[in-house]
Amino acid sequence: MTTDSRETSSTTTERPGDASQAISISNPQHEPQTQDAYFAGGCFWGIERYFQGVDGVSTTQVGYAQSKVPSPSYEQVCSGETDAAESVRVTFDPARVTLRTLALLLLDVIDPYSVNQQGNDTGRQYRSGMFFTSPDQQAVYDTALQQLAARNPRTPAVAVEELRNFYNAEDYHQDYLDKNPGGYCHIPLDKIFNVGRRQRYIERVWELSPEEYAVTQEAATERPFDNAYDQTFEPGIYVDIVSGKPLFLSNDKYDSGCGWPAFSKPIDDSALTNHRDTTLPGRPRVEVRTADSQIHLGHVFDDGPQDRGGLRYCMNSASLRFVPREQMETEGYSEYLPLLDK
Repeated sequence: MTTDSRETSSTTTERPGDASQAISISNPQHEPQTQDAYFAGGCFWGIERYFQGVDGVSTTQVGYAQSKVPSPSYEQVCSGETDAAESVRVTFDPARVTLRTLALLLLDVIDPYSVNQQGNDTGRQYRSGMFFTSPDQQAVYDTALQQLAARNPRTPAVAVEELRNFYNAEDYHQDYLDKNPGGYCHIPLDKIFNVGRRQRYIERVWELSPEEYAVTQEAATERPFDNAYDQTFEPGIYVDIVSGKPLFLSNDKYDSGCGWPAFSKPIDDSALTNHRDTTLPGRPRVEVRTADSQIHLGHVFDDGPQDRGGLRYCMNSASLRFVPREQMETEGYSEYLPLLDK
């Protein structure tokens, strides 16, 4: 690992112009159970605020990584002369959140295919990267990117590099969005506010097939009449493919002729959320998502059977997992068995 003459045997972090604030990457002042990870993904204000919402993250600090200039200032970084990347040091408890989860959350919130740009910010200082301090960290990052590449034929633009240096940014950059709630952020606020929930499911999301991911995460629509549950009518329960939360009973499923699984009602209305969808010009629809994992399920229409309430929940099979009646008890859904007999 490369160091300069002012650094200790391991790479240091420094506040610009203040060598007395040098901090070793090993961070001996931290409690023994914590570890550090270094991430870049556009403006460091938003990335820092995002990771602050992760359960298990104890502290964050924004700074400049991979700089060719010692202790660079913000102005120097913006000029391009340092080749530094706006980055965040994330200190975390691996007993509460794994490095893999942190890496997946980063790839989840940025555009991992964008070169030197995130949101409205462009330039080398806004490039994306995961900077490792050990071979174990490198292996975690490489695996995550390999899985991303397997899901999408495009080549990710997220660098995996050994951390050469990290210099703390100026004080006014630290916790910037806490100090300036209305400040610019390239990360949508709903992702910042929901990162704790996302954390619980990110590993499962990463395991989804390409079609399941496209439907649940990107609101794609699977092919009609060519999906798993369009013509499935045996007794059982349909659950959220990500969280496993119960959503629909086979009792309420019917053949609508639309080519997708159709239900007259959910088990519990509070398990779903409705959203206005104007993606089809001149055809406003009501999108249905799950309240917990917030995955896309499909749409609800008012052309269902009148004797069943008049609604048609037109769902994607890729968003659901069917549990047959005979497996419900062993899979933890026994409390819903009496509902099948009604």
